Amino acid sequence: MSLKYRADIDGLRAIAVLAVIFFHLGIPGFSGGYVGVDVFFVISGFLITSIILKEIQEEKFSIARFYERRIRRIFPALFPVITFTLVVGFFLFDPIAFKAFGKSIIATTFFGSNILFYREAGYFDADSISKPLLHTWSLAVEEQFYILFPLLLIAINRFSKSQYFQWLLGIGLVSLLTSIYGVYTHQVATFYLVPTRAWELLFGSIFAIGVIPQLQTNFQRNLFSFVGFGIIAFSVGLYTEKTLFPGATALAPVLGTSLIIYSGLGGGTSIISKFLSLKLIVYTGLISYSLYLWHWPLIAFAKYLLLDDSLTTLEISGIILATFIISALSLKYIEQPFRGNQPIIPDRKKLFALSAIVMVIASIIGSVIHFQNGMPGLQSEAEAAKTDPQRKYFEDHGPTLDCLKKGVNPSVIGLSGGVPCFAIWGDSHAGALLTAASEMGKKYGLSGFNLTNGNSPPLLGIDVENNNNHVYSDEVLSFIKTYPKVKTIILAGIWGALENGHRYHSNAINLRLKDAAVDSYYSQPVTLKNGLTRTVNTLLSLGRQVIIVSDIPEIGYPVVRLFWLTKLLGKNIDNYLPTITDYHHWNKNTENILLELSRRPNVFIIHPESMMFDHGGRAMIMANKHFLYLPDGDHLSTEGSRFVSPVFDEAFKKMANSQ
Repeated sequence: MSLKYRADIDGLRAIAVLAVIFFHLGIPGFSGGYVGVDVFFVISGFLITSIILKEIQEEKFSIARFYERRIRRIFPALFPVITFTLVVGFFLFDPIAFKAFGKSIIATTFFGSNILFYREAGYFDADSISKPLLHTWSLAVEEQFYILFPLLLIAINRFSKSQYFQWLLGIGLVSLLTSIYGVYTHQVATFYLVPTRAWELLFGSIFAIGVIPQLQTNFQRNLFSFVGFGIIAFSVGLYTEKTLFPGATALAPVLGTSLIIYSGLGGGTSIISKFLSLKLIVYTGLISYSLYLWHWPLIAFAKYLLLDDSLTTLEISGIILATFIISALSLKYIEQPFRGNQPIIPDRKKLFALSAIVMVIASIIGSVIHFQNGMPGLQSEAEAAKTDPQRKYFEDHGPTLDCLKKGVNPSVIGLSGGVPCFAIWGDSHAGALLTAASEMGKKYGLSGFNLTNGNSPPLLGIDVENNNNHVYSDEVLSFIKTYPKVKTIILAGIWGALENGHRYHSNAINLRLKDAAVDSYYSQPVTLKNGLTRTVNTLLSLGRQVIIVSDIPEIGYPVVRLFWLTKLLGKNIDNYLPTITDYHHWNKNTENILLELSRRPNVFIIHPESMMFDHGGRAMIMANKHFLYLPDGDHLSTEGSRFVSPVFDEAFKKMANSQ
């Protein structure tokens, strides 16, 4: 089996990397540009399999030579990027982001970043722009795949009469079916991990083994290549971040790439292959690896510094130009010298030894950064936010629901050992008030139940998109009915976002509300009013007193980063902080709903936001040298909850007097 150079495949690499870059830059028309990674996977599987099988058939294959080629291909471009991100991150990142970055260095060095970012993905995952090595997850997937794949091909050749097609197809189908199932049950794991991504590389492998009959006419080649290119374009242009991916939807870019590769087997050409073989496109493909490595750190650092997910046309143009210049220099002066006929460090043993030394040094640096809390000398007031005990509630993300399902009483706050007489019910914003409610309970000798659960507002009969909230609300109501001594129910939620969506977050959880009893969606304010009114009326009918807590102002930007950039660059952050006028405008309908409900007997409103603005009417992120918010700028920190606790004083005093 000969392996002929195909310029159109380098051109296809160019299409893939440009799609990814334009997607990350938010350029219109590339909302599904992330599928460029899937295109890379198929190409990689095709090329690597072609090389390995050729050497196996010629009895020249060597595991050592295979990994030597991988090192010469991957390491020279990768470690300058890691070094660059380390230096810039040292000067730019706040201590929390820099500490987390230390883990990224370790994981990237040992090609495990996909596992790290899978494990970090969660309710309070750091935003992507503080992860300049986030994109290396795909590199990790490939390298993990290639740990076992050559051994698999050797085993098939030796023990299975070279039945490559049956084995690769079988394993690929298992991986594909696992991906299709997993995207509904464990989407994050399905996105990041090898078992649910291997089928994409195996698709490319199948076209490399030479068992599929080649196309015979230019008409067939044009048909297959046009269809393939069209499928890729369709997924790049019409997929979005809301598309359930990978799973079955990943079949489009994978199949499209496979058809283009297939159309060029046997040396034939097509209109698409001629287009992909244009010199400029081929050159872009030749530097595609460096383009991929460099583009995301430049984007991430720019957005981190600018405090804005949206870049201007000038900023986008500057990032693209810088990425191309750096990548061209990388190809000429770093990558090619390591891969040419007379490469730098030609001795394989010395290359392996140097690679090991570089990996050890990088991992030591990453470990020092992580375990020294972002390196000595970078400590600041920001450190307090890193270990905020309030975070544990959100990281557990829903212990109350688990308790209710198992028939176990939820946790008790306030006075330890007392008989609960109140309960706090709501979503994560209610959970952020647990410190305030607990301390007030201790002050007045009262105990209460924690009925909070992330993304579960206290709205009877109302679902939040992708969340059967009405089921949880029914569980809470049933629990309350069984405890008549719980006379007061405190309701809290992220009302403004439930009414209007998040004002600042461009990538926040979708909080669209839907009445569980009907198929159609009503307006958000109407649905919010219906659900909250239903909850209040039901609780009043049970003879309970209801306290509704209005929501705090949403900062919408990571508060630690705001503080750090102010300290580092003298940046004026006032323009990033909402005013009290902004708050009232955004929560106008909610305030009307609460006002109307407060006119009913035994319904009271508490206003923690009244303490969250300074004398100039600007939202505060710090008080008494403590952050009032968790790093997300959305939830109260422990100190923030304690800071607003005085607004609960009168309500708890009345509860105590009524006992």
